[in-house]
Amino acid sequence: MTESLSNVARRKTEELILQGALAVGTKITERDLAERLGMSRAPVREAIRELISVGLLEQISARQIVVRRLELSEIREIFEIREMLEARAASLASIRISNEQYNALEELHLKMLKAAAVSPPDYFELNITFHSMIHEIANAPRLATLIDHVMRESLLFRSRGLVDEANIRSSIEEHEQLLKAIRLHDAELASLLMGRHIQGGFRRLELI
Repeated sequence: MTESLSNVARRKTEELILQGALAVGTKITERDLAERLGMSRAPVREAIRELISVGLLEQISARQIVVRRLELSEIREIFEIREMLEARAASLASIRISNEQYNALEELHLKMLKAAAVSPPDYFELNITFHSMIHEIANAPRLATLIDHVMRESLLFRSRGLVDEANIRSSIEEHEQLLKAIRLHDAELASLLMGRHIQGGFRRLELI
């Protein structure tokens, strides 16, 4: 199936936000964004509406839309929701994972180890993929949709916790423990470790 132009515009805008090219507080106009993306204004207009609905953009007046700035209380709530949802996904994944899927997850982890030594931005991207792979292995589409929604909001800040060497090391260690639990098909432990990992992610933001 061909991706719609509005989805392309939305995905590209999310990438700009994720990369910091559109910083928090940046004013967004339909015309400027269309020029930046090299697209017509109609799909960009739809993408802007969708990004407002998921909380990445905020309409603060009839003519002013900005990249949303989250309050500490909102960030904490996002992580609390992620903790509940992703812990459940890890639990299900540990039960349903196949040997082939586990090998793919472990291979991704090894790529993350290499990236951590040379390129924190690449580690950050692979970290997103690592979590997404667990959500996919859980084979719970509605749960995955809920996680995807809340993680879209966290595009606004989630890279900042993985730029420090010590933080990356902690993240890697947590992933390794989680992988062991998943390999053992220990649903309770996988849930517990994923919950702790998400809690650690909040602490690594160093917001308080």
